[in-house]
Amino acid sequence: MRSVSSTSFCLIALAIAVGGCTRSAPDLPPDYGSVNASRQTLASFPAHMRNLNCAQIASREADLEARNQKAEEIIKSNRTRNQVAGYLGALYLVPVVAIENDEDQKALLDKNQREVDQLKQLQRVKRC
Repeated sequence: MRSVSSTSFCLIALAIAVGGCTRSAPDLPPDYGSVNASRQTLASFPAHMRNLNCAQIASREADLEARNQKAEEIIKSNRTRNQVAGYLGALYLVPVVAIENDEDQKALLDKNQREVDQLKQLQRVKRC
């Protein structure tokens, strides 16, 4: 009887860990504060960014922030369902197929963060 309780406890702990997973931390942006980074030119930016003026850069950053907020809301809305599915999966030893990992939303957040980092550096280069 005692081993069943400890097995159930381990399964519950595992389900909580899996069900409560969020995206991993994105890669750190390049070091924009170093001496070499201060010599960065417009040529080092993607072509679609080079011709943006300061107002367009700010507008794009605001757009990305709105998209990030929407993606985070989707992830947050699935969090409770994922945790419940994890608990039930551990208690009843059924496959946990109800968990939504939101991989697309997490990838979008990472992609948007990389672009925000580039836009912030572009603002420095253009002295916005």
